[in-house]
Amino acid sequence: MLFIPENELEKALVRAVNEPHAAPDFYRLLLSSDLLVLGSVEGHESDTEVFNAEAGSNVKLVAGVKDGGQYLPVFSSLARMQEYVKQESKYLSVNGRALLDLTRGAPVILNPASEYGKELTADQVRQLLDAPQARALAVGEAGYPAALVDMLTGLFAGRPEIETAWVIQVTFADQPQLPRPVVGIEAARTGTDWPSLMRAIEAAAEKSVPGELFDIQPVDRRNPTGFTGSLLQVEPFYRRAAAVPAFN
Repeated sequence: MLFIPENELEKALVRAVNEPHAAPDFYRLLLSSDLLVLGSVEGHESDTEVFNAEAGSNVKLVAGVKDGGQYLPVFSSLARMQEYVKQESKYLSVNGRALLDLTRGAPVILNPASEYGKELTADQVRQLLDAPQARALAVGEAGYPAALVDMLTGLFAGRPEIETAWVIQVTFADQPQLPRPVVGIEAARTGTDWPSLMRAIEAAAEKSVPGELFDIQPVDRRNPTGFTGSLLQVEPFYRRAAAVPAFN
């Protein structure tokens, strides 16, 4: 059956399958979007209207079987669920992060009967839930590292190998109250002395923003690692100006 994306999550899923560097955006939406799962909540089996389950509710989910083992089938839209279920069934709409946290330890398959889906082992689910959460920071927003950005902009202007730079805010699972800026730096493909650049950044930071905690993420679009996907989703705070041809 032809796969026509029904929502932003499914658009991101298709992009991630065809463009691996887009995977971070898909995982972000997987956690923030509402997913469909087969099952019911005790006491609400006959409900046909939207309801909110109370804390401690007994949720009964329907598992699937693959290669002799059980997994949790989840769906990104009603159309994807209907490809899997051939008879009328009870289902719930649950926030992705809440659902994966509720079933932590169980392998999950998103859209098991569709052309576009994703299998997640129990370990991958745990890693996804416990991974640092990154978000864009707007200029003027509380927490935006304006002094750091100003310092780096001035420094990069004198470093011709620096092409582009971004900043995002990252919150780590073990320290949710201590968000930290992550600066992404895209440098020339050849001839970049990263140790020298790091020393220059450390020296400038010690002078201009003493005590500021931040991390540096080299950005290579051909080989995205770490927070590269999240960094590429935001507007750069620095771009090297194109050289102006000499006037003869």
